[in-house]
Amino acid sequence: MASKLLLLLLLIPGLIGVAMLFPPGRRLVRHCVDVLLNGKTPLRWLAGLLAGILPPVTWTLAFKCARLIPDEWRPKIHTHVLPKLEAKLLSSAGILFVTLCLVPLAMLVRTRCHTALSRKLYPALVVLFPLWLKVLNMLALDLPTVRQLLERAIADNNMLTHLGLQTPEQDVVAWIFYGVLHFASPFIAGWWIWGFAPPGAAIVFGITLGAQNLCGLFTHLVFPNAAPWFYDVYPADTVPDYSFPGNPAGLVRVDEVLGTHLYRAAFKKSPVVFGALPSLHAATSLCFSLFVACYGGQWGIVTMVVYSTFMFWSTMYLHHHFAIDLLVGSFYALAAFAVTQHFLLRKLDAKYVEEGLTRGVDRLFCLTPRHAAYMRVPSSPPRTGTPDAAAQSPPRDEEESGPDVRSLDDSFPMMSVSRQQPTTAPHPSPTQLA
Repeated sequence: MASKLLLLLLLIPGLIGVAMLFPPGRRLVRHCVDVLLNGKTPLRWLAGLLAGILPPVTWTLAFKCARLIPDEWRPKIHTHVLPKLEAKLLSSAGILFVTLCLVPLAMLVRTRCHTALSRKLYPALVVLFPLWLKVLNMLALDLPTVRQLLERAIADNNMLTHLGLQTPEQDVVAWIFYGVLHFASPFIAGWWIWGFAPPGAAIVFGITLGAQNLCGLFTHLVFPNAAPWFYDVYPADTVPDYSFPGNPAGLVRVDEVLGTHLYRAAFKKSPVVFGALPSLHAATSLCFSLFVACYGGQWGIVTMVVYSTFMFWSTMYLHHHFAIDLLVGSFYALAAFAVTQHFLLRKLDAKYVEEGLTRGVDRLFCLTPRHAAYMRVPSSPPRTGTPDAAAQSPPRDEEESGPDVRSLDDSFPMMSVSRQQPTTAPHPSPTQLA
């Protein structure tokens, strides 16, 4: 696997080298480089890239180094706290209590929304979150009430006897979200945000993701809790210690379907075995979803709901997290996003409109920026003096400042737009006047 990955990494510069042998290829490579740099020097561009990558990398290294902490420094492992909180949270009184607690948050979210759709949708999602979590928990764990209702509804169907039982198809779906998309989503989100959000938003996404995961890891270390799989493997009176190996739980069935031992080996060597609360799978998926919903319009909202729904369901279906873990992880993601939006994203949004900057997709495909299409700050005339602003500046009065002869080729090297230079008619001679 490692050799194939190395071969793929070596193939990319090889293809670039071949493309540079031909004039169209050189223009394409130059265009892509200009799109990435966006008027910055390579050193400044690299500094921005590291600013977005370092927080998640720091969290990854801290997670790997957690095994080096001496056992005598570590706190007691809790095995009964989360099941009790789970029972209270998912009870009727618990659902009602959490819903009432979320009403002020929903009202605050409504005041921060700037469109009619968001004013109705986002507060409703906040208030319905506990009930939505309850439904996902019932579907994931196949509780008796749900099973009886579903069996009664499909009693006449010979092809289905149970809906909600563990099946290879559901195992694969849960694995795709929990085991594949969870690790791929930061890279997918980073590129998507670079393409469809204002310049610098991808860096803010990396900072948000790294900050929330570091806070979650700190909680795992100071308040360790057993995951649901612990109660499937060990008796209820078992007192765990830090020598207990990790367990893949429901992912062991995925190993059986795929014919591998990947998850058995990976989870057995996990450096943080008792890190159930908060769920970083929930926090990561919600962080990704909030950024996509912020800049993706209606399709971004649909992506947020669908992706979060399947991720939350898969964590409980595979017995890796309780519903209370998902609730706390969601608050970590929401808090991190709210802080970075207030202090960083709002400034980037305003700068994007005021200076007439371009998104990555605008530069890549030579599109006209749609500043007022989804931004939430009033647009104002762009400032002069920047490459993006010059490309988007309005026509000037030729009598005052002369004609603007800036070519689109200066901004987008791939374009071959020919523009005629303005010519001045010759003055008539005295003979012609006569």
